Amino acid sequence: YIARPSQIALKHLWVAIFGTSKAKSMDVVSKELGQHENISMVSITGGKFIYIKAYLRSISELQEYSSYVSKVAQISEPTIGIINVPYVTTPEPLTSIDYKILKTLNRDARKPITDIADDVGLSAKTVRKRLNRMSEHKLVSFTIQWTPMYENSYFTLFYLFLNEGTNLNSTIQDLNKKFSQNIAYCLTFSNIPHLILFCTLTRTSKDSQRIQEELEPEGFKDVIPHIFLSIKWYDCWVDQLLRTK
Repeated sequence: YIARPSQIALKHLWVAIFGTSKAKSMDVVSKELGQHENISMVSITGGKFIYIKAYLRSISELQEYSSYVSKVAQISEPTIGIINVPYVTTPEPLTSIDYKILKTLNRDARKPITDIADDVGLSAKTVRKRLNRMSEHKLVSFTIQWTPMYENSYFTLFYLFLNEGTNLNSTIQDLNKKFSQNIAYCLTFSNIPHLILFCTLTRTSKDSQRIQEELEPEGFKDVIPHIFLSIKWYDCWVDQLLRTK
C-alpha cells in the first residue's frame, strides 16, 4: 500500500499501453520495461497479452515512450490509452512539508500518524491536518499494489467495449453497484471513449466466470476477459522525485 503525489498535483499523464506480445520470455520483457523511469506496472495475462501502466511528465513524451514500449514488448499493434483523471482548474500546490510526509509514506502508506510525525519532525496534529488537506484537494494517490500470487485470489481485467450512444458515467455507476463485492477499479480513457477497463478480484475462477456471464447480457458491444498471470510493480520517476525531497 503506497502513496504518491497525484496526477492532479504533478499535472502529468497516466498512460496505459496494451496488446499481444511476440516476445519469447514475458518475464524478461517485464524486467526490461521496469527499468524505464516512466513505467510503474507491467501485467501479463494469458496469450502473452501485456498491459503496461506509466506516468508521463507531458504529452510531448508520448510518441517516444510508446515507440520504446512497442519495440521492447514486441507489440506490433499496441493500444495506447490516456487514462481519465478528475479535472481541477486550480489545484492546491504541494508544499515542502507535504513532500516530506509523502516521502515517508511512499512505500508504507499504512504508517501510523505518530510514526509519520517522528519521521518528519512535526506534531501528529500538523501531519493529520496536512494529510486531510492533500486528500481533500486530491493531491495524493494511495495505491494497493495488487498481485495474483496469493492463494484464492483471481484478478480479471474485463475489456468492456460500449455500443455507440451508451452513457459512460451511468454504465460505470451500474458496474460499481452491481459488482461492489468484487470490483477492484474501473478505468476509462480520454482518447478511447468506447472502452472501460473493469478489474475484478474473486476467490475462484468460477466467480470470475460468473461475472463474465452477468456482464454479457448488459448490452456491451463486446466483453473480453483477461486473467492476470503476473503483476510486477516498479519505482518510477514519481517515486524518485520523492527521494530528492
